Amino acid sequence: MTAFTMERARESIRELFLAAEDESRRKSKAIGAELEMIPVCARTGQRVLAQTGTPSGTALARAIADDFGWTEEEMGSDPSCWNFPEGRLTFEPGGQIELSSAVFSSASQLIDSMQRWTAALGSVATRHGVELLTRGIDARNPIDRVPLQLHRERYEAMTRYFESIGPYGVVMMRQTASLQINVDRGENPPDRWRLLNALAPYLVAIFANSPRYEAAPTGHKSYRAHVWRNLDPHRTGLPYGDDVVQHYMDFALDAPVILDREDRHSSFRALIADGSASEEMWEVHLSTLFPEIRPREYFEIRSLDANSPNHLPAAICLVAGIVYVEEFAFAAARLLGTPDPGLLSRAGETGLTDPHLRKMAIRLVELALGGCAALGQAYLAPSHIESAKLFFERYTLRGCSPADG
Repeated sequence: MTAFTMERARESIRELFLAAEDESRRKSKAIGAELEMIPVCARTGQRVLAQTGTPSGTALARAIADDFGWTEEEMGSDPSCWNFPEGRLTFEPGGQIELSSAVFSSASQLIDSMQRWTAALGSVATRHGVELLTRGIDARNPIDRVPLQLHRERYEAMTRYFESIGPYGVVMMRQTASLQINVDRGENPPDRWRLLNALAPYLVAIFANSPRYEAAPTGHKSYRAHVWRNLDPHRTGLPYGDDVVQHYMDFALDAPVILDREDRHSSFRALIADGSASEEMWEVHLSTLFPEIRPREYFEIRSLDANSPNHLPAAICLVAGIVYVEEFAFAAARLLGTPDPGLLSRAGETGLTDPHLRKMAIRLVELALGGCAALGQAYLAPSHIESAKLFFERYTLRGCSPADG
């Protein structure tokens, strides 16, 4: 086995922050999303598990697959996945149902697709007496009622690791739900990376939607954000620095290795030093990091609580309107300044009741709506922009989020 070196680690991280070689990809405004939903019994509120019980999450998935001709992909003893032209349905470790979109060339195509398929899935769930919760966390069931439902080595090892350091990791795996938005890296990925990391606290606050846990108030507008911040400080947060490659590489190197067959949980830096690291281990290790923004072939924005599909236009418009119009991206970057980890913590706790967060959120909404208009109707339909405005008027402009009802 060829030894994996620091030089190779740096090169692999550098590749994550390079603009695409193809000019059309550099200028692309492609966009995608992933929405996690928590299935519960509509009558009792108890969790619906992926493979056991009546109905199960798998039964729901097979029902919609039968209705629409989705293709089942077996995953051994774990729940199957289902593929269809516009996306993919999978299960998370606690049985949460994740609907992942295809990559779309316009925001309105994405919104239409996600709303169409969440409505179809919701209709099937209702027929089976199931409610699909679109909140940041399972607010009612304690963790001991939600067993691990994916048993591949990845999830078994993650469970052992997280249980060894505190309570939050397994809660994240089995009880949280998020709305993830994926955007291209653009012509200047380090600048877009800086903008997205600076924007993350405001996305947490604007779309906070998980104030309760175990049927009680938590004191947080987004308890999901609190769980994520505390599951492991070595692998979460806003790993931003002036040298984005060096900073993210250090972040990755210093994180303990979860998928270590000996459960040593050494840092990856230590594995390189003792010669036991490999390219494959490095790639897997990178997938176990959970920052607010994760660099891949694109940038994953992971700061939003799961929200109602009716709120998708607001989330998509806010991100696309700022990120994908140079004028408004530049204005937002100047407004936001350097990414602030302290602000991230405040955002999840106070939401937009914090005067600074509220003031800045309103200005960001104004910029985003300007950007949406500039993107044109072929990219964002007027009806979707109007839907976004209704969300912002109901919540953001009043200093509220969905957590406030």
